Amino acid sequence: MSSTGVTTVSTRLNGLFMPGFTSDRKVVIDVKTQQPTPGTYPFGDAPSIDILDGRELQASEDDGAANFHSRFFKKHGFVLLQHESKVQNWDSGAFGATDAAGDHSVDLNSNADVNEVELHYLPEVDDIIRNILLPGERIEIDQPNMLLRRGENTPNPFFGLVVHNDYGRTADDYAENAMAFGNDDHAHGWRNRFDRDEVRGHMMINFWRTVHMSQPLQHLPLAVLDASTVQHDDLVSSGLKGFTMSGQVTNQLSLRYNEDQCWYYYPSMTTNEVLVLNLFEYHKDDDGKTVYNTYHSAFEAPLPQGEVEHRQSCEHRVGVFLLKD
Repeated sequence: MSSTGVTTVSTRLNGLFMPGFTSDRKVVIDVKTQQPTPGTYPFGDAPSIDILDGRELQASEDDGAANFHSRFFKKHGFVLLQHESKVQNWDSGAFGATDAAGDHSVDLNSNADVNEVELHYLPEVDDIIRNILLPGERIEIDQPNMLLRRGENTPNPFFGLVVHNDYGRTADDYAENAMAFGNDDHAHGWRNRFDRDEVRGHMMINFWRTVHMSQPLQHLPLAVLDASTVQHDDLVSSGLKGFTMSGQVTNQLSLRYNEDQCWYYYPSMTTNEVLVLNLFEYHKDDDGKTVYNTYHSAFEAPLPQGEVEHRQSCEHRVGVFLLKD
């Protein structure tokens, strides 16, 4: 992956908690009222953060070994891959919003005869997980046959402009989220699979990419936080109120600001690239101190002035059960 000549951009990321903030309970963030969350910096007042060039980071660590991308993903919690999909119509496999904040009136699937995501993307993603991200691992992959689209004229025309991770820390957190976004059967079904003796852990991997764009991305790129630079004390347990159809508060993670945290983005992403994020990882024998989750946020990049093509993107979240050897 060639360097773009862009090295560092400076910006302020929203939603960060102040370093001295403490709480003995989950911080509930009310997305409907959009009131300031106690302990966070006011919007626009957070410390300026240097967002480094992820392409340069990957190039600097690439030793040419066959398992390089797997090792990079494990170390940092994210990796950019070259991937030209066979999918042409990403809207053919896009579901409506699963939360109250989305526009349920938009139906992207009414004119699609074939779900190209199910036909092409699922086997492509399966191959990436088995042969690039987790080679040699005994795993079970659980893919939905549809994905989440974001952008103008989609069911989700909004972007996440707040630093967050979409999942909590533990298996209980994950099961509660499955209930909040789905139902009891969904949650119990996942828990029964996870509790099997042969299962040692679980991951939720997000495949994030631009779609239906003619130009490289310059509008609201995605910043990702290097998991290896996050301390356990930086984590803030939080949940969203007014975000799910069930009405239940979610489990997710917010972040205390720490000047030692290292943020990256991949300048000028194209539709033939996919950014893979580790959103959740939990091992039954975990010490509870290792940070795997990739915090992320869209941000306003100080890019060339003038009109740029607005972002159209999708995210495909895939569950992976890690099995014992």
